[in-house]
This record gives sequence, structure tokens and C-alpha cells, in this order.
Amino acid sequence: MDNKAFYSAFNNYAGLLQQSARNFAGNMEDARVLYQETAFQVSRQKEGIEESGSFKDRAIHTMRTIFLNGLRKKKYRLARQPLNPEPVQPMSTALENILDRLEELDEMYRVPFWNHYMGLSEQEIAEHTGLPVETVKERIAIARRQLSSLFREAQEA
Repeated sequence: MDNKAFYSAFNNYAGLLQQSARNFAGNMEDARVLYQETAFQVSRQKEGIEESGSFKDRAIHTMRTIFLNGLRKKKYRLARQPLNPEPVQPMSTALENILDRLEELDEMYRVPFWNHYMGLSEQEIAEHTGLPVETVKERIAIARRQLSSLFREAQEA
């Protein structure tokens, strides 16, 4: 992909990428950093985009990877911190709890749910997974119910 085509494609999906960054990060400052890092990483990969599929898919996948790697780094740093009597970052602990619960789901439910949470439509998820749209909707609903049940059990314990 040449520079002109790359910048044209990037500008076409800038709004979607910014919205996805806000969905991933949860706040504007982290979303800006995530968006900029994604733009940088995707621009470094622009030669390989034509062979590997659509620009939008590559950009969203890159953003998701950057976000998840950041979460893993935070989780690792939290695990290495000495124990304090008062919580240092309660939101990180809550996020870690959510990610742990999500990992407890069966993959057939986790993948559609996670992609839906990341901003993909049911139609896009169906196209990527090769499943009918109704099956994708059903699996997302089942994942929500299972997560809700897991959180209730954790609160009762």
C-alpha cells in the first residue's frame, strides 16, 4: 500500500478508530495515546496490508493487540508490587477481575462477546467467524448471562 492509499484509508476509518480507542481505553487521555500508537504501528505495517486483508480489520486488530499488551503489562506490574494494606489502584483490580472472569468463559462464547465489546457488529463478527448472525447474537447473550452469573457468585463468596 503506497502512502497516498494508506493516508486515504486511515482518514476513512479515523472516526471508527477513535471510537474504538475510547471503547478500549475508557478515558480520553488513554484513548489518544492508544490511537496514536495504533496509527504509528499500522503505518509501519502498510506494505503488508494489501496482502493480508482490509485496512479496517488490520487497524482494529493492531489497536486491540496494543490495548491487551498494555493490560498485561499493568497486570504484571500489579503482581510484582509489594502488598499494601490499602488498595493502590482499585480500578486496575476491578479490570483484572473482569479479565479473569472473561477467561473463564468457553472460547465459543468468549470470542464473539469480546469482539462485540470491542465494537464490531454482529454482522462483522459473523463474517470473521463464519457463523450465522443469529448464532453470534445468541453466543453474545449467553456470554453475558454467564459473566453475570460468575460475578454474582464472586460477590456471594
